[in-house]
Amino acid sequence: MVKKNLYPFVVAVGLSLIVPLTGNARPILTRKEYLKSQLLSLGEPEPGDNALTLTAGNRHVKLSPPTIGIFGGGNVELSVFGNFGNNILHSFTGRNLKYQLAAVVVTPPIVSSDLDYKVEHFFNTHPSYGRFALPVPYTGELLPFIAGGSLLAYAGLAHNDEVLGASFAVIQASIIELMDNIALKAITGRPAPNWRRHSNMDALSEEFRFGFLRGGIFNGWPSGHTGATMAVVSALTGYYPNSTWLKVAGYGLVGYTMYGVSSVDRGSMHWFSDAVAGAFMAYAIGSTVGRYYRSVYSSITGSRYSPSSTGFSLGVTPYGFGLRYRF
Repeated sequence: MVKKNLYPFVVAVGLSLIVPLTGNARPILTRKEYLKSQLLSLGEPEPGDNALTLTAGNRHVKLSPPTIGIFGGGNVELSVFGNFGNNILHSFTGRNLKYQLAAVVVTPPIVSSDLDYKVEHFFNTHPSYGRFALPVPYTGELLPFIAGGSLLAYAGLAHNDEVLGASFAVIQASIIELMDNIALKAITGRPAPNWRRHSNMDALSEEFRFGFLRGGIFNGWPSGHTGATMAVVSALTGYYPNSTWLKVAGYGLVGYTMYGVSSVDRGSMHWFSDAVAGAFMAYAIGSTVGRYYRSVYSSITGSRYSPSSTGFSLGVTPYGFGLRYRF
């Protein structure tokens, strides 16, 4: 059934975003709070104890070192699932709520203005343009594994804890983005622009089959390939906020992916609005997770950390809503 009125889309998806998952993750501790929490015992130090021992007269205070490991276990730690529940919550609240809602709000105008249909029709009638993006179906799926796995392997071989934190940021952001993407596809049920099965592509571009698993979890709104790419890139730029080349190359790859999912195979992979929504939502997730891991690594090492002002920002301009990026 063709949905001419897209207001139910905004209401249904908006409600699903305002009820995020939460968990029992521990808050980030400052270095001062960490030292206070680690005043484990007073008394004689045990032989062979690797903890730092501070002596005041005949009294000893033991300070256990911070934890860095795959699963962690201390109050200040680097772990794959560190602060997992709170990172999910923070990806959908506060300033990030703007990005999540933007993905919902921009979709109806793109659909109702026939921009989705026009983009699909252009690439359907100009198949040669899609050949420039043939790697996208593979890069969109494999990038989280390639980036996360290679960083994790390098961190282990080089014993580099900073790179270890980057790998965890990529892995966790990718997991959260995948969960979010699957859930939204399951409830919106939007069909892909498959010209082999449908002749009326204009009508198909406006179709959303709300419910549960009416369109599967592999195709539809939002784009998983765009989301996966953006989650990796925004996690890394959040973790390395001063790396200009990473921002240029990374967000260039996101743009290439959005072009690819809209053009590959004569435009049959995704509608353009799927790609836009996937980018908005994944940016909120990846940047949140990346900044979290940078703050934890800085807390463990005692290095100075100030949340970066770089990144995308949404706001009202004299011409309407605007999106900008600050380097």
